[in-house]
Amino acid sequence: MRKILIIEDDKTIVEGLEDTLRFHDFTVFTAANGKEGIDLFFQEDPDLIILDIMLPGVDGFEVCRKLKQLNKDVPVIMLTARSRESEKLLGFELGADDYVTKPFSVKELIARVKAVLKRSAKTADVAKNEKTVMVGKAEISFKNFIVTREGTEYSLSPKECEILRLLVEYPDEVIDRDRIIDVVWGNEYFPSPRTIDNFILKLRNKIEDDPRNPVYILTVHGAGYKFKGSKK
Repeated sequence: MRKILIIEDDKTIVEGLEDTLRFHDFTVFTAANGKEGIDLFFQEDPDLIILDIMLPGVDGFEVCRKLKQLNKDVPVIMLTARSRESEKLLGFELGADDYVTKPFSVKELIARVKAVLKRSAKTADVAKNEKTVMVGKAEISFKNFIVTREGTEYSLSPKECEILRLLVEYPDEVIDRDRIIDVVWGNEYFPSPRTIDNFILKLRNKIEDDPRNPVYILTVHGAGYKFKGSKK
């Protein structure tokens, strides 16, 4: 059975999620704060984490950061009463795989849990057979979520990795923002165009010699983005 760790201090939400997840044949562990959650993470090695942002003591953003440092591949769905784009972007930058805004439908959350687990398994299968790709001076390891350029290592978040893989897989083809959203986020979350632009900027900072004058990840104004280069 797949194991789910819920880190949430609202007992009503926890009880509802526990009952529903167990009904769907998941093993469930719960923690009321970040410290308990990290301790349970070590003990139980869950397949997915449902993480509230507004936790007592250490907030969900910091918990997400620590969990991803421990295991960058573990999927995280963040629960939040907030809906500001900047906060969702921060969560994705820290490695979150999806966002659910309170109040939410338990059925919707279960569907997202299944979708994230399915995508995570697919990504893991692809990564096992993924070769290193060279882009100019940058060596990209999709398996390890790392870009190495001129002796410096840069970590890739899961979303950065998926966006970069999509661009590299289709060299010289214009990829519009809607396609990036469909491939990387699916039906789980609909980021704004500005969110996509921010991810592209971060990728350029890790790959390009001069991010302000990119030669590999190009903007096609009014259309999207294009990767210049060949896979190796």
